[in-house]
Order: sequence, then C-alpha cells, then structure tokens
Amino acid sequence: MHAGGHSHDRDAPSRTDPVVAAMSEVVGGPVGDHTAGHRWWDAPRVLLGVTGVVLAAGMLSKGACVPSGWSKADQPFAQLCWSDLAGAPVDASTPPRVTAWLEGLAALGPGTGTVATTAALAVLLAALALLATALLTRTDSRRPWAAAGWALGPVLLVHWLSWELVAAAGVAVLLWGWTTGRARVAGVGAGIGAAFALPVAVAFLGVVAVGGRLRDRIEALVAAAAAYVVVTLPGRGTTEDPDLGSIWLLLEQSGLGESRATRTVAQLLVLSLAGMAVWRLVRRAGPGPVTAARAGLVLLAAALVVAPSAPPESALLVLPLAAIAVRRWRDLLVWQSLHLLSWVITGWYVGQALVPTIADDARAYWLAVVLRVAGLVWLVVAVLRDASADDDAVEVGRGEADPHLDVLADAGHPRP
Repeated sequence: MHAGGHSHDRDAPSRTDPVVAAMSEVVGGPVGDHTAGHRWWDAPRVLLGVTGVVLAAGMLSKGACVPSGWSKADQPFAQLCWSDLAGAPVDASTPPRVTAWLEGLAALGPGTGTVATTAALAVLLAALALLATALLTRTDSRRPWAAAGWALGPVLLVHWLSWELVAAAGVAVLLWGWTTGRARVAGVGAGIGAAFALPVAVAFLGVVAVGGRLRDRIEALVAAAAAYVVVTLPGRGTTEDPDLGSIWLLLEQSGLGESRATRTVAQLLVLSLAGMAVWRLVRRAGPGPVTAARAGLVLLAAALVVAPSAPPESALLVLPLAAIAVRRWRDLLVWQSLHLLSWVITGWYVGQALVPTIADDARAYWLAVVLRVAGLVWLVVAVLRDASADDDAVEVGRGEADPHLDVLADAGHPRP
C-alpha cells in the first residue's frame, strides 16, 4: 500500500493519544476511518517542515543576545539566550576540540564576529536536526508520526543552538541504525554522540541490548569506539568536579558534602538499578524500536540524574529516545514542562536575575535540580508503565495481534 494511504497497521496519533485528539479539533478532529491521506504530505515531509519552523523559532528566542554578541557577563543567562556556540556556556564543561575546527571553518563565511560565526554553525546544526527528524520517522515503520515528539519538542526549540545537538543527532542515528539492522552505522552514531556528551555511551548499552545478534553488538561496539577515538583524538574536555545541574553540587552547597568515592558508589548503584529495570523490560518485551528506545532512555535518564554535570541542554540527549519510547504526549509534555521550569530558574540564578531578592541563596538552584530530576523520573516511570501495559495486551478482537506491538523494522532478524 502507498505510504500516503490509509492503513490500519499504522498508528494514527489523533485517534490513539488523548492530547493529540484534543488538539486535532482545531483542524476538524481525529483522522477518519476512510481517509485516503495524501501521497505527498506524508509524515517525513510534514515533520521536516515542522522541524524547520521550530528551529527558526529557536533562533528567534536567542535574539536578545544578538545586539551584544553574547558579550555581556550575565545578560545571556538572565534573558535565557545563552549558547555555547557563541562561547557562552552555562557550565564549565567544554566540547571536543574538533569544535574549534568547526568554528574556524564557520569564521570563513560571510561576516565577522561572534554572531556571524554562530549563525554559520547554526546552519550545520540545523542540518543535523533535520537528519534526526528524517531518521526518527523511519525508526518505527508503524509509528512514523512518533517523531513529532522530537520535531515539536519545546526542548528542541530552546536548546538546539548547542553542541549537545550533535550528541542528540548521534542518538537518533544509533536508534535508527540498530533497529534497521545497520549495526555499524548505529555504532558510529553512538561514538560521535558520546564524544560530545559521554552519557550517550550509557544509552548505547540500553539500545543494543534489544534484538540483534552477538556479532551485531560487537560490530556496533567496535564502530562506536573507533568513532569516539577519531572525534576525541585532538582532545576532549572533561568535568570531574560537580558542576551546574548536578545533584552533587546541590549536596556540596547544602553542606552535606560527599567524597569522590561516595559519589562513585552512588552512581554505580543508580546505574545498576536502572540496568536491572532494563533487563526486566527486555526480557518481557519483544525486540522492536519502542523497546530499544525504552531501554536506552531508562539508562540515559539514570546517567543524567547522577552525572557530575548536567546543564539544561543535556535534555536534548533524551528527546530522540523519548519521542519513540513514550506513548502519550501528556508524559512528554509533563517532563518538558518540568525541565523548562528548571531551565528558567537555572538561567535566572546564574545570570543574577534573582538578586537582590535572594542574593547568595542557592535554594533557587536546588529547586532547579529537583525539577530536572523529577522530570526524568516521571519519564522513566511513564516508560516502565507503558511497557507493563503492553505486556498485558497481547491479543485484541478475534485474536489478532495487538497493532501496537513493537516490530523491529528492516532488521533482518525474525522475531522469536
């Protein structure tokens, strides 16, 4: 059947998701039983257009920093327009040194100065965001519209002008490559993503735990290691001390303190608990793109909760996995709402916008961390709940397979 035509084996979000169904009333309500669709306006094309609009809106949101060229000390943070592309990161961590080469290349474009270089780098990142959209629409052949969770994500809108977008695109490549039987491509995506944001390596372990053969996992691991080494060979910034967004910095500021050994033990404990949850999830669920995304998301969320540094932009790493893994837009919106509140408070705190109301009072930062962690916990609970619900619904109607069961698209490995 033509991709644009109506097919009952494809998910129609306006009929299956209460939030989308309510929003669809603006354009006439949920899609009907006999709709023929449109042969050109399919999910990939529509969502690529939507992504472009979101990226443009994201650039406009940084407009307050353009007149000063991000040169003022506190203004980018107080007005929520900071960008590490412009040399104004919210924390002390640094991306791989290859970004310096990209900045030098961007400086050869028209115009001079920080604004011109940032605009040139934005073109590169926009292309990666569009690539991620295209790949996510093809990750689950029965739910191409699930990629709307990425394309329309508020997190994408406010954070895409950052190097974390490279890591997020790497996560999209990882998920698409693994679920379509391209293990080496998946490994390359994971390696590049981990070079820009190390927690991607943890997501890699979750994704490749689903489906595939041992040989595929080895090929993906070798490809990931090779890509990581190539990208980080010129050098990679590291953050060992607690930095912005970290629960460890919260404990340090609150006077509770913690040794590096205690932190390591706590990190291993949290990741072990997440690993047990993923093991149970993988054993109970069949191999498929949704299961792979869920496994990667649970481990990635755990890693971000206990990371020594977790700036607001790190939410971009979660978004590709959440778009495929989470069934309900309500859960996506709750997580992103909590995250955006954390982002606003973080910017105001760093940019001294709360002074003199709460001068030298770190409790605003503590609230930001609590909101960020609460959002990630909400997302993990939603994913595990959905997985449990899928386990309970194996047959419908006259014994036909549940149309929402996961299918490992194009993997070449038959489901047992």
